[in-house]
Amino acid sequence: MKRLLTIIDALSTWTGKAASWLTLIVVIFIVYEILMRYVFHLPTLWVSESMVFGCGLTYVLGAAWALQDNRHVKIDLVYGRLTLRQRAVIDSVTFVFFALYLGFFLWAVSKYAWHSVLVAETSGSAWDPPVYPIKVALAVGVALLLLQGIAKLIRDLHLAIKGREL
Repeated sequence: MKRLLTIIDALSTWTGKAASWLTLIVVIFIVYEILMRYVFHLPTLWVSESMVFGCGLTYVLGAAWALQDNRHVKIDLVYGRLTLRQRAVIDSVTFVFFALYLGFFLWAVSKYAWHSVLVAETSGSAWDPPVYPIKVALAVGVALLLLQGIAKLIRDLHLAIKGREL
């Protein structure tokens, strides 16, 4: 079991770190657009959409890594005062809602991504880039987040039942 959890963690970390490099590309695009627009008075069509796509990809492909590294936002008013075992119990119970939400989300986004691939969907803007790779990446990101959530559930159940971390 530990080996499987290690593989899931490694996949989440690798995907998140790989996607994080998109942030650098987005920053380069922003600097390029500022130079083109305000220095050379030649605004571009493609940079704005590229920035949105890059940020979106970073967000969805980095979500599993954020969960694996315990970086998602929590309200610590009560949760922060609990013991690790109590947190594991709460996280195990609330996993049901997490799984339901992501399960439905994965089903819907996979359906839309598949349709987008079949029709080779584009953005419809003046630049008109393909959007189906973004939709496929969203489905992959949601699947990775759900997988990492299952790994977290296994660890939380172990901690809640045995009183020690797996």
